[in-house]
Amino acid sequence: MILSEGEARELGTKLLSYSRAETAVAEISGWSRLNVRLACNTVTTDGEDEGFHCRVESSFGKRRGEAAGNKADPNDLAALVRRSEEVARVSPEDPEFLPPPGAQTYPPAKGYSSEAARLSAKDLAEKGQTVLAAAQAKRVVGAAFLECESSFSAYTATTGLWVFQQATRLQYTVSARTRDGEGAGWAASAAYSPNEISLPVLVERAMEKALRSRHPQPLAPGSYTVLLEPSAVCDLVGMLLFSLHARPADEGRSFLSRPGGKTALGETLFSDLISLRSDPEDAVAPGSIYSTDGLPATPRVWIDQGKLQELIRPRFWAQEKKAPTIPEPTNLLLSGSDRSTEELIQRIDRGVLVTRLWYIRTVDPRTLLLTGLTRDGTFWIEKGKIAHPVNNFRFNESPVTLLKNALALGKPEATVGSEVDDLPARVPALVAKEFTFSSVSQAS
Repeated sequence: MILSEGEARELGTKLLSYSRAETAVAEISGWSRLNVRLACNTVTTDGEDEGFHCRVESSFGKRRGEAAGNKADPNDLAALVRRSEEVARVSPEDPEFLPPPGAQTYPPAKGYSSEAARLSAKDLAEKGQTVLAAAQAKRVVGAAFLECESSFSAYTATTGLWVFQQATRLQYTVSARTRDGEGAGWAASAAYSPNEISLPVLVERAMEKALRSRHPQPLAPGSYTVLLEPSAVCDLVGMLLFSLHARPADEGRSFLSRPGGKTALGETLFSDLISLRSDPEDAVAPGSIYSTDGLPATPRVWIDQGKLQELIRPRFWAQEKKAPTIPEPTNLLLSGSDRSTEELIQRIDRGVLVTRLWYIRTVDPRTLLLTGLTRDGTFWIEKGKIAHPVNNFRFNESPVTLLKNALALGKPEATVGSEVDDLPARVPALVAKEFTFSSVSQAS
């Protein structure tokens, strides 16, 4: 279900009016989601769902309790508040509890498109014809998942805090396989506006990858120059971004920790090509206007020309360290250049092109060592050209090392990762040296 700001405010006010706690917080959200699925060169299903979610946190001193539900009826909301208060009264004191912040000032929300909100399942199915026509023309087996979501969210507290925003999000994923099963390709993008996604471009990428990836030649595991396309970059850099927390760094539990309780803040850790920031008002991949504890999401430069500039610092830890509160980022923006992927390939003498990664897991949080697999198009580059497809790999690499070894960046574009798939992102393809492929994978 979708509520207007007036409706959401009325609901939030009613909900908090039931509170008998010293402080109370309510988070309210709702959504309407459409999707169309294509498989084996036909439209297979379409779906539509809507939902509502409410979370209430009540506190008495440092005792706090939470309750959540999915009904907006006044009786259900009143019961939700009572339940959170009952939990709070029997909970032990939380030594890190802080009352909710007061009223805040927020940037204007940018992530809403009325054009996206008006899309229907029929519209998505008609867009799917682009996939089917191309699959027939190229004689491949095409599949796709086209999704459009409209949503609202609100955060309110008895301290006077109130914030509301509407958002839209489209995510188009296209897959292709050759009819002999030897080649696989994939492409995807996510954006708040239909104008920011070109489905024909995604279709061309996926099907070209499928056709070019047939009959891969064996390549031994090892350390190679690598060209990671934007989806793979989104996953690895996204995991780095959310590891930039001050507390584990201060407590000696992070790759950012330094002797004597110091941190790497202010150090040059990465290539000077690397600048990483977040900005809720980005024109292509805008983020939420509020973050942790309902605090405003403001523009942040996390890494500037390789130097670590900021660390995420929640309110409690900021109070402990007498340092500024830095909420979590709500989008991911990595610097780039005006070079196309083809131009990056031309600059590589010998290396591996990776379309995307999947099943990424942490091996060592102290070094941020990650492992995962390549899939859907892995190719050998030689003398500035794609020479032939190669087998897929398991990789063992840290995004810290990746960004330290960065050699070149492409043009940033809206993208979506396999693991970092719900964060608005605009990142480029990236070339880096000495990327570690630890073993061969049979995935295609």
